[in-house]
Amino acid sequence: MVVINRPFEFRDDDPRPMMRHLDAWARRSLNSPEAWASMLERAEVWIDYSARNQVLLASYGIVGPVAGAATWGRVPSSEGGRACAVGAGEHGLPVRVPVVGEPTTVAGRSRSLGESGSVASGHRWELVFAEEQLARRPARDAVKAVSIPRMSDARWSEAVRVATGRMVGRTPRRVQDPLAQLVDLARHVPPGAGRVGLDGVLAEQAGLLAAGRVGRATEPLPVLDPNGLTGRERWRTLVDVRHAAGRVVDALSYGLEVDLSRSPLPRHELADDRQVASGRRNYLSPADVRSLPLGVWIEVGPYSKGEWLARGIAGANGVGAFMRVNDRSYLAAYETRAGAMWRLETTGRGAHLGLVGEGAADDLAEAKRDVRAALRDRFPDVAVGVETSDRAKVLSPSFGWVSLPTGRDERTEQREFDERVSARVHPGPGGRWEAWVSVDGQQRQGPLTENASAAREIAEGLAHGALIELASVAPDRANAMVTEAAGSGSWDRGMLASIVGHRLTDSDALELGTTSDPARLTELVKSAGVLAPATMLRVLHAEDVPLDTVIDLVPALGLPIGDAIRQMHSEWGANRLEVGMALGATVEELRDGGCSRIEMLAASPREELRHLDTREQTWQSVGPTLLEAGYSEAEAIKHLAAHAPTPSTFAVAAEAVVDDPCRAFALSVRHAQTDDLAHLAERFGMSPAESATVLGAVGAPPSVAVQVIEVLCEHDRDATCDVAGRYLGIGRDETEMRLDGIDPDVVVPLAVGTGDRQMAALRRSLGPPDHSSSISLDAESIRAALDQVEPAQPADRSDVEADRVP
Repeated sequence: MVVINRPFEFRDDDPRPMMRHLDAWARRSLNSPEAWASMLERAEVWIDYSARNQVLLASYGIVGPVAGAATWGRVPSSEGGRACAVGAGEHGLPVRVPVVGEPTTVAGRSRSLGESGSVASGHRWELVFAEEQLARRPARDAVKAVSIPRMSDARWSEAVRVATGRMVGRTPRRVQDPLAQLVDLARHVPPGAGRVGLDGVLAEQAGLLAAGRVGRATEPLPVLDPNGLTGRERWRTLVDVRHAAGRVVDALSYGLEVDLSRSPLPRHELADDRQVASGRRNYLSPADVRSLPLGVWIEVGPYSKGEWLARGIAGANGVGAFMRVNDRSYLAAYETRAGAMWRLETTGRGAHLGLVGEGAADDLAEAKRDVRAALRDRFPDVAVGVETSDRAKVLSPSFGWVSLPTGRDERTEQREFDERVSARVHPGPGGRWEAWVSVDGQQRQGPLTENASAAREIAEGLAHGALIELASVAPDRANAMVTEAAGSGSWDRGMLASIVGHRLTDSDALELGTTSDPARLTELVKSAGVLAPATMLRVLHAEDVPLDTVIDLVPALGLPIGDAIRQMHSEWGANRLEVGMALGATVEELRDGGCSRIEMLAASPREELRHLDTREQTWQSVGPTLLEAGYSEAEAIKHLAAHAPTPSTFAVAAEAVVDDPCRAFALSVRHAQTDDLAHLAERFGMSPAESATVLGAVGAPPSVAVQVIEVLCEHDRDATCDVAGRYLGIGRDETEMRLDGIDPDVVVPLAVGTGDRQMAALRRSLGPPDHSSSISLDAESIRAALDQVEPAQPADRSDVEADRVP
């Protein structure tokens, strides 16, 4: 079992501490061929991490799978009904993770500009915990390894052949020696910045590691003696080999249609939207599809038959064309040697794996026509959007009155209300104006008016009546019209009755228009069955129902509490926390309701602080935010000491709360850990002597004071004893006892506080009694004897109930 005694801390903006750590580890651990091979194979446990993170995790001395505290919380433990949990006081292991954004990029396959949510804009450190650091270990079947399919030699050779095409863009006709082919693929893996490609023994090791992932390694790893390399070159070469092996494993995943790099733990799904996942049959990635314009053909290529095959499109040879039909689906047409072919493709999930339909045509133009016809036959609703965007004439970006270009008079105007209702006005006979409304193509004429303004008013009234008629039979229209009317400021209960009243009984419809009881109104509107909960809440606001009454009606509306908090804050101007408290909202519901960080800290500081990352700039704003949330300086420091993830984040936040060193230590010394206090002293720029003076002045416990001084003195005992004696008045013997965890002010009865094994160890260390000799009982003799005693193990004291006696 590995014990992490001290935290590993690396800065986001300075890679040198990490490199020094890896240099020292490589010189100490990668010093023989056996150690080199062992580290290469051990890193296989973390194959779902990057190659550098694999080596970094190996340097921490762990052997089991790792994950963040939140991920371990999703894994069932061996204690029935409870999830795994990280042990108290365990130090996290930092790994480097990307910070993704949504920048504009050039799509890799459609060659058009688009936004991707998988482009790394930077990196930061995140803490993970190994299985050895858990207080509750995973259940037997909770950690599941990748299931490798059984395959014959022919199937194995075919998988390597397909993997070769995936990596190099040219699929060979056959593969004679799969293992030699994997070694050759490892040589083709592009090296990292400033590195060279693998060759010789290193390439053979990478190929064998990839083959071993599927149980096909027929020989041990070739021997490599790392002693001829510098410390830094050792671990960087180890990263190169793991990187090449990972790339080959990814290609094998494509050939076997199994994700060989899948984590045994339930990871959060973070897929690269610029890549087509292994096993998929669509050509474009999600980012490629989003980059395409809607309803417009985009052509790429020409590519050779081998290049198309390496991209997963068998039979294509020449130009390819793509048209997006929605956010996930697109039409594809490809030239072939015999003519052309078309495919209905999607990035969505399903048994189709991305290929919904396909067919053949004589040429590319015919393939485009055929695939659009196939879309109309199979998905007519989707096809309507593409046809409309392809042919429709855009009159105006708004829904106001605009001139009709094809009208018989240049003064003719038209207004589109929706896809089924439109209004039109134009000059009529005798200098008067005509008003018309079109409802699903049926024309309705209004009375003649004196001028265009009056005609527009008549036409808008007719259109409004038509919309109400349509809304009475279409639930989505009814909900939209009521929502718009309730927020317009000119609410009319009669319009509500005309839209949904026919869905109620005669008596209920009559009561809907007359009742003044909010609870009864809610019951009647809900019985109509066509209004969304948010719309019903908006109706109550339009009816001027008091907030206290509305809060009591939220459960009857069926509106999620987070949405209710957000809407009542927006429309009634209510305080989010007060509404959430009245509704019994949880922390997540308060967050969904739009509560600010200050409000969340006031309501639930523990949950909110544990959601924050480990960056110092984040915690620099946490301290003032706690004060703004209504906490005192002492309460803020207590929360920070309990929930800050690292000593450096505690120090940054505490300094932002209290800028006076004496007061900061006075408030922190009873709640913060030793490392927290040491970082706080460094944050204020205090020397060990100054820190000792302040600790003594604020009444810090002697054990805490000497341990803080030891950290500031870089664990130099002589310097620690000197500072403690000079500024705290603590002698050297007492200082060393406190540094060893022994409090001289507390006495533990030996017969009660010591187990049988410890008593036996003590007797062995003292040796057999010699009555003929004198026994020295000076301090040095006693300390030498006690140093031989085995340290107490927690498991051996489980049956001992010892009380500490002052």
